[in-house]
Amino acid sequence: MKKLRLKLILLFVLLLVASAFISFIISLFFTNYNLRDEIIQNQKSTATSIIELNEKTDLDLDEIINLSSNPIYYAHKIEDIHSLNITDDEILKVQNNEIVSLSHSQFGDISTVLMVDNSYIQISISTQNNIFFVAIFRLGFTLLLCVLIGAFLMVFSAKRAIKPIVKLTDATKEVAKGNFDIVVENKSKDEIGQLTNNFNIMIQELKNIEYLRKDFISNVSHEFKTPIASVQGFAKLLKNEDISKADRQEYADIIIEESDRLSKLSSNILKLSKLENQQTLNNKTVFSLDEQIRRTILLLQNEWSEKNLHLDIDLKKTSFTGDDELLQQVWINLISNAIKFSIINGTIAIILHQEGNKIIMQISDNGIGMDDFTQKRIFEKFYQGDKSHSGEGNGLGLALVKRILDLCNGEIFVQSQVNKGTTFIVELPVE
Repeated sequence: MKKLRLKLILLFVLLLVASAFISFIISLFFTNYNLRDEIIQNQKSTATSIIELNEKTDLDLDEIINLSSNPIYYAHKIEDIHSLNITDDEILKVQNNEIVSLSHSQFGDISTVLMVDNSYIQISISTQNNIFFVAIFRLGFTLLLCVLIGAFLMVFSAKRAIKPIVKLTDATKEVAKGNFDIVVENKSKDEIGQLTNNFNIMIQELKNIEYLRKDFISNVSHEFKTPIASVQGFAKLLKNEDISKADRQEYADIIIEESDRLSKLSSNILKLSKLENQQTLNNKTVFSLDEQIRRTILLLQNEWSEKNLHLDIDLKKTSFTGDDELLQQVWINLISNAIKFSIINGTIAIILHQEGNKIIMQISDNGIGMDDFTQKRIFEKFYQGDKSHSGEGNGLGLALVKRILDLCNGEIFVQSQVNKGTTFIVELPVE
């Protein structure tokens, strides 16, 4: 940060010097002409007073010259007028009793020449130093002082200006170490303040991502560990030659069931990972949505028949443009959940219709329902609200449903009451 501070100071000084130099040249140009006009006017006034005193008084010329001189301008006789920087035309004007001002360069001396009683008189600046150079010196000194004071103040202001950047630099070092529990204090509303706010937002997002990553790893580990431990335990029991044929068959069925659960878990994790890295649907086709749902219901016939569920189906003829395979996964998950959480001899209502530019699919059951807390978390990965059914799933089904509907630009809503049932409402856009 010392290099940045030094760069800011040097840049400030450079800009200040450049602007001061340009201002100096411009002000010098205009000030020079103003001063020259004023000097010429004052010298002519002095010359006029010499002429008037000579005409109206009995004083001799030397006394008049002494009286007319002052600390700024002094008058004196000239023995040889040709010693002055004067042209023949100007000499002729002087000899014709005209007052002539001599100034042949922008920064040269200014004097006034006149002729009184056949004597040439010159009126010039009394100081040894040229007034223009005095003005230039004072102006230059003022600008130099301005630069020095500005640079001195810049040293302190630069330190304050880069203080937020120093804080951000220190914070990024902490983030690089994996520390996301850091917030950079900010009270400014300028560009650096906006950068700090965006940095804090980024840290919060990274913290959330890190939390989800750790939670995902923990859940995956747990979901894999449980069936693996079960398979391992029952496999060891099968090695025992003293167990009965019925126990052996039961243990084998449990191993098959847990293996199937592991297979589904792996498949769902791969599907979800693929979908989360997918931004658009690639295999879009036009298909009959009502027929797809009927096929799904038939696919799950064994499950709803086992519970002796009554299905109330009302599917309007509907066409949809999208990924047929992915969308069927949505209906499989939602209808399977309705079957799983329904009571025996219960009812499931499946309704499909179109309203304006939306296709609405509604799946309702009169099962165990959900409380408000569960409704808020059901689309999280691995979350299972009803622990009594945790062995039948892995908490990824609704997360898959949500991601697929996001890719379809669709939405899903849930309405539920404990012990009264649950309704999932899916809205899909009509293209």
